[in-house]
Amino acid sequence: MKNVTPSLLKQSSLVLLAWGVVLFGAILFSAFLHEVGHGVGARLDGVHISTGFNKVGNPNRVPGDPDFRTGMTENFWAGLLGPITTWILAVLFTMLLYRLKKPTAAAMIFNSLAVVNGLVRAVPMLMFSSSALGGVLHVEDEVSWGIWYVRSVRPELARTDLFTLAESQSGLLLQQPAVWISPLASFAVSAACLFLAYRWAFRLWHGVLKRGIERWVFGLMPLPIWFASIPVLDVLDRVIRINW
Repeated sequence: MKNVTPSLLKQSSLVLLAWGVVLFGAILFSAFLHEVGHGVGARLDGVHISTGFNKVGNPNRVPGDPDFRTGMTENFWAGLLGPITTWILAVLFTMLLYRLKKPTAAAMIFNSLAVVNGLVRAVPMLMFSSSALGGVLHVEDEVSWGIWYVRSVRPELARTDLFTLAESQSGLLLQQPAVWISPLASFAVSAACLFLAYRWAFRLWHGVLKRGIERWVFGLMPLPIWFASIPVLDVLDRVIRINW
């Protein structure tokens, strides 16, 4: 604490405040592009959907409509291009962050985008793994793509929705390597980007975030900001829709 002056405390507080604001913007931006990835994938599959900031549904429908997802079936690119978009963003902004040697505004923006896009895939993949080890299939984008790839369930998938199928066939599906490959690959890419982004970030801001509590707040802040952004994403999801 001897080297922590009032001016340094003020500077570190401003850095943490800016970090929170930038993270919030990065989450909104990344969530929108993730959904756009699903929309582009749907066009490649030749199906029509609507996307917003949080959920995929039927065209000209918004979350909350009784037929928002009625009759929707899982398709190859529609399920996969969402996560692929997020992986690309995580890798791209991690690489851009490493090109910067000073703690600038650009570094903070690149850092936030690398962390956010790594986090929003790593955490769901951890949820999938923990529930799968208990015999319960937790459906995420990567998991839905893996289910689509299991040929034996395609006829049933065409007759029912993905979540019903996953619930009724959890044991069978969890025995299929295809259901595991994409989630594990997603976690590996996301975790690597998170590790590298944080490693470089702590180097960039080591002169400002000198106290351990400041570094902990910096490192953990993305999680509460993510959860706090969910109501905003839900509102935007109902207001801004793209019909593909």
